[in-house]
Amino acid sequence: MTMKRYLFFLLCTVALIATACGNDNSANTDLGSGAPVEASFSFAPEQPVVGEAITFSVKVTQEGKPVDDAKEVKFEWWKDGQEQHVTIPAALTSDGVYTAQQTISEPGSYFVYYHVTARDFHNMQKTPFTVKGSADEHASHTAPATGAGSDHQHGTNAESGNHTANGVDFHFMPADEIKASQPAIVTVHLMKDNQAFADASVKFEYWQGNEEKHTFVEATQSKPGQYDSSISFPAAGSYQVNVHVEKGDVHDHKEFPLTVQ
Repeated sequence: MTMKRYLFFLLCTVALIATACGNDNSANTDLGSGAPVEASFSFAPEQPVVGEAITFSVKVTQEGKPVDDAKEVKFEWWKDGQEQHVTIPAALTSDGVYTAQQTISEPGSYFVYYHVTARDFHNMQKTPFTVKGSADEHASHTAPATGAGSDHQHGTNAESGNHTANGVDFHFMPADEIKASQPAIVTVHLMKDNQAFADASVKFEYWQGNEEKHTFVEATQSKPGQYDSSISFPAAGSYQVNVHVEKGDVHDHKEFPLTVQ
C-alpha cells in the first residue's frame, strides 16, 4: 500500500506541474499575440486662424501603453477640392505622442490624415478642419462648408469622370528600397468614409515612360483595407504604378510615381 500511495502521489505531482506549465505557455501566447496599435488624433487650436501655427498630434498606444518606436508618423493635409496634398513628418514629443506644426495662409475648409506605421500595423484617419481668416478675408473669399468635405476625391483620378463619386482614399506604401530584378513588397491602404475599404479586388499596373506594354499584378489583402503584392521590376528607373480597385459599384484607380534602383 505504501508503494501504491507513493506512486499515486508522484503521478498527481507530475500532473500538477504539467498543468502549471500549460497555463504559463498560454499566458505567454496571449502576451505575444500582436495586439493592435491604436491612435488618437487631435489638433490645436480648435479654431485655427490664417497665419497661426497649427499643432497636429497623434497619441500611439498598444494595449494602453505608449508606443515610442513607431517606424513612421506623418500628417497629410490639403484644402477641400484641391489635388495638391502636403505631407509633414511628425516627431516624438512625449510618451507615445507625435506632433508636427503647420501654418496655413489661406482660409477655407481642409482635411488632414494621420499616418502611423508601427509594429507591423498601419493606422490612418481623416479629420476635417476649418481655417478662419479676418473679416475682410471672409468677405472676399467664399470658403466651402466643412460638411462639403465628404465629397472630396483624395486618391481618385481627377481626369476620369467615372471615378469622381467613389470617394476611395489611397495610401501607397512601396518598400523603402526597391532594386531592379529583386522581389519587393508593394502595399496600398484603402479607406472609404473613414473606414478600411476591405475585401476589394486590387491590382497593381506598372510601366516605364512611354512603354506600350503594361504589367498587371494581383494584390492580396493582408489586413482589412491593406493590400500587398511582391513585384520584381525588370530594370532600374522611373515607373508609374496605377492601383486599380473594384468592389460592388466602386471602380477606382490612382497613379503613383515609383523609383527603382
